Parts: sequence; structure tokens; C-alpha cells
Amino acid sequence: MPERAGRRAVALAALAVLALRPLSALGEGGEAGGDVARAEALFQQGKRSLEKGDSAAACPKLAESLRLDKATGTLLALAMCHESEGRLASAWAEYAEVVARAAAEGRTDREQAARRSVRALEPKLSTLTIEVPAEAAAVDGLRVERDGLSLAAPAWSTAVPVDPGRHVVTASAPGRRTWSISVQIGALAEGMRVAVPVLAPQAPATPPDGPEPALAASVGEGGSPGAGWAAARAPAPLTVALLAGVAAGSTSPAFAVEAAAGRRWGGALRAAWLAANRQQQVDSEGEVTAQSYALRAGAFRRFRSGRAVALAAGPEVLFELDREQATGLGGLPSASRVAWGLGLQGAADVRVASWVALSVVVSADYAPSDWAGTFEVSNRGEVLRPAPFRVLVGAGPRFAFDW
Repeated sequence: MPERAGRRAVALAALAVLALRPLSALGEGGEAGGDVARAEALFQQGKRSLEKGDSAAACPKLAESLRLDKATGTLLALAMCHESEGRLASAWAEYAEVVARAAAEGRTDREQAARRSVRALEPKLSTLTIEVPAEAAAVDGLRVERDGLSLAAPAWSTAVPVDPGRHVVTASAPGRRTWSISVQIGALAEGMRVAVPVLAPQAPATPPDGPEPALAASVGEGGSPGAGWAAARAPAPLTVALLAGVAAGSTSPAFAVEAAAGRRWGGALRAAWLAANRQQQVDSEGEVTAQSYALRAGAFRRFRSGRAVALAAGPEVLFELDREQATGLGGLPSASRVAWGLGLQGAADVRVASWVALSVVVSADYAPSDWAGTFEVSNRGEVLRPAPFRVLVGAGPRFAFDW
């Protein structure tokens, strides 16, 4: 809210500096006639909306006014409107054009106001770099587009300011499959890099009812290129899953919390609590009860299966703590035992909404008893020996799910 109020104050101050435009725009390159009159009416309406802080209503009117009459004052007002909307890259480019126009027109007030805005916006701009490796660029007739606009080769591998929001990058060439990826750009000073892969040869025509071949996409976490997973958002995806299931090795209900980070490759940390205690009778004198806690840390490779399903699999390491309590055995103190193991983890996530998915998680670990500490009762040997295989199957919601 303070930032929005500050933007509105800046807009009002800059509008005052403009001295706006005269009732006739002929002095700024417009042509006489109805277009100029319509442009002036739209400009006045847009200006009033901008002064009220209603940029959603102001920007379309100012843009149409500029289309009808290329007036520098209208361009400056439109730049301020786009800045108020958060479209910083558009505003930055428009301010830069106002600097050049105002200098040529001798309007130092406008030039100085626009130059200050250019300098203020530069550190806030988010950028998109479309990398075209040499192997991909060698494809004859390669055409790279961003949001439907063709990018010439000199613009490849260059960080270009873009407005926040979703942008679509496509690459095509004669006789090759078209490649496309959609990325989400953040609001402030975010740098996203997208790598164009070598376009695959076009597949033979399929029957009318046959399936379309799947298209591969490539984007890198933090800017490094990859292939096979179409990432949708710039911030590193961090998800949290709440799971309920069963620990098969202990035949116990289990509850777990998992935190995972990574888009194509990543890591996960899962903490589980086994709700049912394991018990063992020791002669007729008493019994030993164990409560188990497990921590699994692993890496994963994520795959996409369809538009709403993501699969992940990878190795993991298991650490398990068994807290054991003896009763009726002559005051034998409580003890702890630590076990470790190696295994595999997998997950299937079905998107429910942009911020939540239904996740099914499976872990299978091998942890033989000689990899664990021991818990012994005097003259009776070890009790509650750990199972060699630890299997956890759980399901629950995964929040902040990223596509």
C-alpha cells in the first residue's frame, strides 16, 4: 500500500510537470481532423483516471489516444500509467522514448522528468534471456519468438527487460518440430533464462485420430539450461506436503511432513512419526515399548506426465530413532537406538489448483539390524530388533505446487 501511494504521488507530480498537452495536439505531430479530437478526448479521460489512481481504466484510453495521435505528452502519461500498473519494462522503454522526443522538441521539463524515471526503474527491471546454443542456432531457418514477436539473432542470449507475468517463447524451423515454453516472470529485478534446444526433425504425419507427439521443453533452475521438463515459474519451487499413511515395516499408521525444493532436479526432506508403538514381552516380568521417528533425505528427478500430473523419483538416505521404554524390568532406564539405511523414493502429484496438488509418496529403504544401534535387556539379549526393510506409503496435500 505505501508503494502504491508513492507511485500515485509520483504520477500526479509528473503530470503537473508535463503541463499536459494543449487542447490541440497539432504541435506534436498529429494530423488535423477527427482523429486528433478523439485522441484529445481520450487523453483527458485517461488523465483524469490516472490522477484518481485508476490505472486499469486510464492505460487503455491513453494507449488508444497515442495510436491516434503520436503526442509526446500522451506517451509520457502512458509511461506513468504503465509504471503504476507494475508494467515496469513497458514504462522504462516509453520513458526512454520520451527522453529522445522531448530533447528534440526542446521540452527540458519532460526530458528531465522522463530521465529521472528511467534511472529509477532500471534497477527494478525483470529480464528474460533467451539462450540459443550454437547447435540450436545451426538449424536452417530457425525462428525464435517471444509472445508472438520475432527476435533477431543479435537479441539472442541477451537479457531483455520484460513486464512481469507469463511469457511464451517459441522456436520453429522448416522441417522441424515447433518448441514452446511458458515462463512466469516476477515483479521486481528477477532474471530468468530459457534455453532453446536443438529442434527435433518433424515426425511423420500421424493418422487423423492419432496422438500428437509430445513436445520437450528446456529451462534451467536459476538460469541453467535443461531439457525434458517445462518449468512455469521463475522462483525456485519450494513445496510442503502433509502426508498420512502407513509404515509397512512397522505395521504402524504414520504421519509425515515433507519439504521439497527443485524444478527438474531437486531434493526432499521428509520427517515421519509412527503413531503405533512396537512392543515385546520379556518373560513374564515386563515388556519393552519402542516409539519410532524417521527422517529421510533424498534427491529426485522430476518428470511431467500430461498437463496435471508430475512424477518424481530418486535415491534417499534413512535415519531412524527408536526411543525404547522398559516397564516391569527392575527399573531398567529408557534408551535410544539409531538406525540408518539406503533406498529409493518416489512421488506422484496430481494438480488440484495452481497452489495445491494431491501427492502420493512412497519410500522403500534397506536397513539391516547390524546397521543399527542395539537395545538389550540384561541376560536376555537384544529386543525389538529393527526390520531390514522400511516402507512408507503416504498421501496428502502438497502446497505451493509449482507447474
